[in-house]
Amino acid sequence: MKPLIALAALALTATGCSAIPFLERTDAHELVTGATDTAWCANGDDSWLLGGAADLTGPHFGLSILCHFEGTTMPEEAADHATELAELPELADDTEILVNQIALGPNYAAEFEDDPSQVTAWIESGDERFDLDAIPAPGDFLALTVPAGESAVLWIEDDGRAQGLDLRTGEQVEPVAAYYNGLATNVVQGDSFAAEVTVLNDAQAWDLSCHSDFLEGDRSVWREDLGWAAEGSVFLQVTFNWCTYEDNLIWHLDPDASLAAQPDGEPLAPLSMSAEELPDTGGTLRYTAVFSVPENSESLKLILTPVGDLENIVDGDDYAFLDTPEPSERELTFT
Repeated sequence: MKPLIALAALALTATGCSAIPFLERTDAHELVTGATDTAWCANGDDSWLLGGAADLTGPHFGLSILCHFEGTTMPEEAADHATELAELPELADDTEILVNQIALGPNYAAEFEDDPSQVTAWIESGDERFDLDAIPAPGDFLALTVPAGESAVLWIEDDGRAQGLDLRTGEQVEPVAAYYNGLATNVVQGDSFAAEVTVLNDAQAWDLSCHSDFLEGDRSVWREDLGWAAEGSVFLQVTFNWCTYEDNLIWHLDPDASLAAQPDGEPLAPLSMSAEELPDTGGTLRYTAVFSVPENSESLKLILTPVGDLENIVDGDDYAFLDTPEPSERELTFT
């Protein structure tokens, strides 16, 4: 009878082993995500990606990858920081896991304002797509199993334009290049415009002069009113003051013909130009013009030919220019 007892014990042992969790396998195309508030790596570690162009930005978001781990087994550095990863069953044969932690602070801030509701995020690997509930937050991790050697891309779409980060290498995929080539978007100031003209009214001539006290410009890749700039271009916004003579006339500049931008070659007309009256200035007008210019235009000319309407705000006919006003040039330099 002893041999029979031994066989029964062996059978029970084998039956028990078949249900032990560590014999389960994690197949390819399984995604695990989670939130953390501490860095999983340090500058100088092989896993450190921050500062190596693993960045994306747009009008409403900024995101960078801080740490990257990969392997055919769960990397210890990742398992040590996330219970979800430590408890993940062993990877199936010919399967790798790609683990990326999002930086606690991105290298690039949102161009307009952080607004996750304006952004859509998903991951693609092979023929698989994983839609995310929201753009990964600072400190979040993304862990995706893939067939050995297969890449995966985190895509982020902002106002219809998607950019990606390779989750194996951190390389950008289809980036909006203007964001990452050193484009200076700071506000710069230029010498103010000036003009001297002779105007006519009721057969009398009057000399007028205007010395604007304000001229500035800035560039952007996206605008709330216009959306994305064309590929290879950026928006240039130019703002300047112009004179009004509160006792006599308002000097309205022609929005189509008075101002041009000249990065190189032929002058460019504005996409739009508008004016508003500044309070407590006796009627001074603040003009805002928007141009589309090449993104590599670090220095450009502005040409003001102050043609337009001379509105008489007292009795009599409107004024007219005796001669076409002379153009004046100013330069804006972005560094």
